[in-house]
Amino acid sequence: MKVPLVILISILIVLICAIQLASANQKGVVIIEFNYTVDSGAQDYFQSTLTYAEQNGYPVIIIMNTPGGYLENAFAIASMITNAESQISITTYIPPGDLGASAGSYIAMASDNIFMGNGSFIGPSKPYIIGGTALEEQHVVNASLAYMIALAQSHGRNVSAVATMVENNTAYSALSALQVNIINGIANSLSQVKNILGYSGYNDINFTESPVQQFESFISNSTVAGFFILIGTIAILLDIYHGSILLSVLGIISIAIGLWGSELIGAQPVGLLMIFIGMALIFLEIKLGHGLAMLSGVFLAVAGSLLMTVDIPYSSNVPYLSFGNYALIAVEATLLPIGAIYLIALRKAAMRAPAKVGPERIIGKNGVAKTDIIPGKEGVANVLSEDWTATSDETIKAGEKLVVLEYNEGKIKVKKIN
Repeated sequence: MKVPLVILISILIVLICAIQLASANQKGVVIIEFNYTVDSGAQDYFQSTLTYAEQNGYPVIIIMNTPGGYLENAFAIASMITNAESQISITTYIPPGDLGASAGSYIAMASDNIFMGNGSFIGPSKPYIIGGTALEEQHVVNASLAYMIALAQSHGRNVSAVATMVENNTAYSALSALQVNIINGIANSLSQVKNILGYSGYNDINFTESPVQQFESFISNSTVAGFFILIGTIAILLDIYHGSILLSVLGIISIAIGLWGSELIGAQPVGLLMIFIGMALIFLEIKLGHGLAMLSGVFLAVAGSLLMTVDIPYSSNVPYLSFGNYALIAVEATLLPIGAIYLIALRKAAMRAPAKVGPERIIGKNGVAKTDIIPGKEGVANVLSEDWTATSDETIKAGEKLVVLEYNEGKIKVKKIN
């Protein structure tokens, strides 16, 4: 029996070694699905994915379809790619009909290789600043132009053609980009790109933004961040009259999310200040009741959401100019007055409401004896969910039902209900 056992162990060892060797020889390519706006969530997405690729020595293919976004995040992602290329090869592929626009063009230009499909385009790449002066905008354009030229030079691309993307806001189709030596070739499928690069036998290791990164992208928007702050403030104000701790907790969480989003985009403090002043005016309306403070508060809150974007450099796809943001602003302008009117109604109802428990309400109410109540001695009775010092002309045992006859100096007189 010993010989077969030795043979079996030897076979198992050989199989394990073969599996490990096959695993070691198995090659992979990291696929970054990038059909998102360039923002903080995208930056975190690239950071985690490129780190994984570097640690495992895998080449990377970025499948790009982005309208652009924040310039600061685009530069940060391009810098990550440049640093990672010292260890791995990175390629950007813009599939047929898709786009590597604006901020996305800087990311593409940082890649070792660029391939485009028919019907796709790259650029334009000129940045601008909402509310910025001509001097500020020119400063950003000059910096972006220098960075784009540096990326093109480091990868042997046509500097003049790339410069027009920034200076003249030029965009190139796949064929035009190939003719002026901006891209490496035209490919109409990922498999074709892999064949050109020699990755045909590699396994695809696909990545997409995680839920946290997607949420980070969602709140990297001044209108959305402002909306969270407004909703959170209203929830806390409502809790003053509803007395539900849940609303206060949700309100605090909502405000914290809004402030997080404001920090991600580097929002202007004056915008946040206007939002909070607006909410203070809406709260003041609860006391005043004439409507002027409410209208002023709504105007300041909405204007504050827009002002948070001032002086932030973009490259196309300005978040607050999208249809969704206009719709969100309309929702804010509708909900805030409704919320204020509701708060005013709650306040008036609270002022009209009688005292919860008092002498004028307790007479004639039924209750129960908490202790024995004996003639000549005081006992305790529970009426309207409160304990009272009680007297009676008859003996009432603990637990027996009673009715209040009169109230005098904090004490009640009761009789038993048969």
